[in-house]
Amino acid sequence: MTVKLRACMALITVGWLLPAAAGCVAPNPPSDSSLTLTAAGEPGTKLLISGTVTDQSGRPVAGAGLHVYQTDASGRYTLERSMDEAHARLSGRIRTDDGGHFVLRTIRPGGYPKPLKLGDRERKIPAHIHIDITAAGHAERRLQVVFADDPLLSDPYWTDWVRRLHQSVLKVDPATGAANLVVILDPPGSD
Repeated sequence: MTVKLRACMALITVGWLLPAAAGCVAPNPPSDSSLTLTAAGEPGTKLLISGTVTDQSGRPVAGAGLHVYQTDASGRYTLERSMDEAHARLSGRIRTDDGGHFVLRTIRPGGYPKPLKLGDRERKIPAHIHIDITAAGHAERRLQVVFADDPLLSDPYWTDWVRRLHQSVLKVDPATGAANLVVILDPPGSD
């Protein structure tokens, strides 16, 4: 029973819909443009991101695939190993709708528990959500979406990082926990 439950949880995490006979059902099949990463009891501040993926001309990119993953509120990807991004507990896949839109319901991630050696010293990493985006006819885009109110972004190192890598900075409405995100994809070969 434990093996079956773990298999179901692993498949639900990546967003696959299993047949009812398998004993579990994923909440968000990959063709859905809305994803809830967290269970109802997950600790943390609720966050609702309404997003749009466009091309460089502002036209919506329908059917773009998004792999979304993040830490929990304590800054850990997994309970066993905090920095295990590849096996992030809060992870899922969605596709944009015909208008290039998607909706992500999650919690605000915590920053990593320990600083890392970056540049000339050890630095704390700003809290972020990974969004890897693929779409036919466009270059792959790998984002680490950070938060405008994160005090770590006042460090010139992080200000330069956001600018150089064109990372998205979310402005979250403190009253509603809602934020808008627009991601512009480049043509192939632009990276």
